[in-house]
Amino acid sequence: MVKASEAMSARARARQAKAELDAQRAEQDRLIVDAATEFYEAAEATAAAQAALVAAEQKQTAAVARLVELGQTDTQIATLCGLNVKEVRDLRRRATPAPPTPTATASKSSGRRTPAPVDDDSPAVDQATAAA
Repeated sequence: MVKASEAMSARARARQAKAELDAQRAEQDRLIVDAATEFYEAAEATAAAQAALVAAEQKQTAAVARLVELGQTDTQIATLCGLNVKEVRDLRRRATPAPPTPTATASKSSGRRTPAPVDDDSPAVDQATAAA
């Protein structure tokens, strides 16, 4: 028969082992949460940097458009801004709104009507039977 003091000692050792295991699990959970937090912080920083990049590019485009309005040539703008002429032309293209596509304009002005949709649930009529 097991003495009461030995049973208590076994139970205490089991509790101690369980407490150590729980502490290890808690530490692992903390490390997981820390890593996930770092990911979300980096994702937020990336989004902020991308937004800042878009805003800066818009400012560059607007500045080039303003220089064009002031009569500066692409070569002059390139020299002033430390760009090459191709970069200036790209910025000018971004500043100029794209004209409407010819297909969209032609379909609106052609005056042709679009046929009504066919009701697929209606009973089919055989042309030969309908003519008879």
